[in-house]
Amino acid sequence: MDDFRKLFAGAAVLVVASLGANAQTAAPVPGKTYRIGFSQIVDHPALNATRQGFLDGLKAAGFVEGKNLVFTYQNAQGDVGNARNIATKFIADGVDLLAPCTTPNVQATIRVARGGTIPVVFGCVTNPVEVGVLTSLDKPTGSNITGLYGAQPVRELMDLVVEVLPKAKTIGTIFNGGESNSVAANAIAKAEAEKRGLRWVEVQITGSAEVKTAVESLVGRVDALFTPQDNTLASAFDAVVKVTRDNRIPLFSLDTTSVSRGALAAFGVDQYKLGVAWASQVAVPVLLGRDPASFVPVPYRTFDLYLNSATAAAAGLTIPPAVLQRVKSDK
Repeated sequence: MDDFRKLFAGAAVLVVASLGANAQTAAPVPGKTYRIGFSQIVDHPALNATRQGFLDGLKAAGFVEGKNLVFTYQNAQGDVGNARNIATKFIADGVDLLAPCTTPNVQATIRVARGGTIPVVFGCVTNPVEVGVLTSLDKPTGSNITGLYGAQPVRELMDLVVEVLPKAKTIGTIFNGGESNSVAANAIAKAEAEKRGLRWVEVQITGSAEVKTAVESLVGRVDALFTPQDNTLASAFDAVVKVTRDNRIPLFSLDTTSVSRGALAAFGVDQYKLGVAWASQVAVPVLLGRDPASFVPVPYRTFDLYLNSATAAAAGLTIPPAVLQRVKSDK
């Protein structure tokens, strides 16, 4: 718990790899038009905020749509086959940089782009080594692939659940077993829950149409719901919020955008700021000539606590003052 308090205390800390030669003082080449192909697996608020941050990070460095930047965005609609086709089309169009967001899109993109001449600068990935995107996190990639990654603060969110609900005995979760980030987060969350003497109940889904039924299956069985950053879940999150609110089940999430949508609390990254960092610390240096083969992937570990006081009131919960002091934003 001491580590948890230290993590929340004061300003959040951004830990990044020492950029060294990655740092750039150059500007975009006058008269040149830069082309970026950006893809994400589905359309939902967290990923959309990341994309906007990415665009704004580019703009701050002088890459401006309508001036010297052609930014093409494609949504894979939850289909990995679509993600692969999107990457293939971007390559055929001769983009200067591929920017896939989310693990499925990154995996699909590198299947068709690895070893090519177009840099792949990925984002929205928890563990690029575990999912086969990279072989190391602390060495230059030696390929046309690099990016920004960040683990989900699962342990810290579980600490928050215990602090807010000290009498809780059973925690439930829902996740897509086909999303590697969600599977990894679930394994950690389950272990952390059991360390704290909590019973863990999980329901796996394969598509957004199953979300509402999955949440309803947990009613009366759990004292709280714990959700990872799961793209399938996020695309049907309104159903999660409705069921949990109607049944006064406290909802905790690793997706910070979930709080504005009705979750009780979230601990995780600010998706917009993550997008800015992805652009400014990785994409911009590569666009300005940095060889991705010599670029060490950049970790992003800035976490914030978000709270929805209206949701807390509807659930009849009183949030401990110590938690309130650490809140970055009350939706």
